[in-house]
Amino acid sequence: MSPRITEPPRPLPGSTGLDEFMEQAAADPLPVAARYQLVAAARVLVEELYVHLPLKRARYAADPVQRLRLLERRVPSLSEPQFHSELAAVFRDLRDLHTVYQLPDPYRGHVATLGFLVERYVDQDGTPHYIVSKTDRSLDHADFGAGVELEFWNGVEIERAIERSVTAQVGCSPDARLARGLESLTLRPLRTSPPPDERRVLLSYRTPDGRPRETRIQWRVRAAEWHAGRAQDPVPTLTPHLGIDAGNEATRHLKRALFTPYRAPRSPARGPGGVLAYRLAPGRSGPYGHLRIFSFNVASARLFAEQVAEIAAKAPKEGLIVDIRGNPGGNILAAEAALRVLSGHPVAPVRFSLPTTRAALALARSNPGFRDWTSSIRTAVETGEPYSQAFPLSDPEAITAGLPHYPGPKVLIIDALTYSAADIFAAGFQDNGLGSILGTSEFTGAGGANVWTYDLLGVWLPELLGPLPRGAGFRVALRRATRAGRSAGLALEDFGVQADEVHRLTRRDLTLRNKDLLTRAAALLSWAGAPP
Repeated sequence: MSPRITEPPRPLPGSTGLDEFMEQAAADPLPVAARYQLVAAARVLVEELYVHLPLKRARYAADPVQRLRLLERRVPSLSEPQFHSELAAVFRDLRDLHTVYQLPDPYRGHVATLGFLVERYVDQDGTPHYIVSKTDRSLDHADFGAGVELEFWNGVEIERAIERSVTAQVGCSPDARLARGLESLTLRPLRTSPPPDERRVLLSYRTPDGRPRETRIQWRVRAAEWHAGRAQDPVPTLTPHLGIDAGNEATRHLKRALFTPYRAPRSPARGPGGVLAYRLAPGRSGPYGHLRIFSFNVASARLFAEQVAEIAAKAPKEGLIVDIRGNPGGNILAAEAALRVLSGHPVAPVRFSLPTTRAALALARSNPGFRDWTSSIRTAVETGEPYSQAFPLSDPEAITAGLPHYPGPKVLIIDALTYSAADIFAAGFQDNGLGSILGTSEFTGAGGANVWTYDLLGVWLPELLGPLPRGAGFRVALRRATRAGRSAGLALEDFGVQADEVHRLTRRDLTLRNKDLLTRAAALLSWAGAPP
């Protein structure tokens, strides 16, 4: 006999039903002329300013320019949802979370959610398990909560349902696609991801003591962040030093609002959303510090470095665990400044190159901040080089002048959602010899670029890039990141940073605040701090 299907007694606080939200979105469709305008703008970005175009053509046999030409011919025959889906798919198939189409209002700043998270662990015989790791309190009913194990999703075995989700994800490795597939089961940033096809989900699960249960949960839509009474994206649009997955930053804000385990006090360095947390982790020879950096999305690199220095100053001398799992990136200057604070010696920053196109040359000539890149772009007509000469974006020594540095042993924890500026931080950690890297996946998410928005590019190239309709937008990887130090010249995009050791998450990690993971990290610190 099947268990009775239950539903949560109340909706997710501060949310709108997906049905209602999509009806509002359909009430005022984009004119056909506006669609043509978006496709034309996308072609300029991809052909003239997308720095990874040669890489993506070679690695994935991708031809986004031809796809945009074909889409332009089909514009009148597509419904509005079909148009948005087709244009987003052109960018999604580049497997680059920096380079995305951002849907117009009302999608801006909104995330679709089921109100809980699904995470995966593998037991000792290699069998995968999928458990609900966090829930909003409004979902508490019929023994549904953190710790229940999912068996079926809309009548499909959970393993198969996740395989379907994984195939739709952007990612350069199986681990990255799996991580994003798991997250997209219950969280969708609507500005950069298609909305769920279903309006509700039927879950079959077992409680921790083995009892079968079924529940039906509706998709709801919430704002990632509010400003002046309206939803907004949590990532700034006119900042020139960003490296970030904007969609994952939006879901990070919502996860923090619904079920983050950390409630650190707000500070200027944390900026919106709270990006730092610190506690002590037990070790065999005494406690170690555990610093979580959830994001580098801060306005001031100096203030952020000061906050990291304040935490590092009180960390035990025996060692510090630096944990950047799930970090979608942010301010590249802040990431490299934090790296310098945690290093006992100067660090070599990552270097960046521009594409050698006419539009890139026009940008370099119009923007004084690009002066160093101008000469090599100009001479590429004769040399045939696809990339300009590479230069750093930041000066970590200048940003952190006068701040104390942490000289003790360190271990960095990464995962497949560690992306962009967090990739850059991990690369600097490894290439400058700060310590070992422990991964819950073998590689980081592999995002290697400085990202500019369409709006910011339009400030410097107004004749080429005019205003877009109804708040629509694009983000594009403009400057390519290459590693420094012992890995000088190696690309980060699509390759990421490889962990020195891998720890696959256990059930105790998911239910007991990373207990086994932190024990493994503490053991690495113990070895690093042992006398030779």
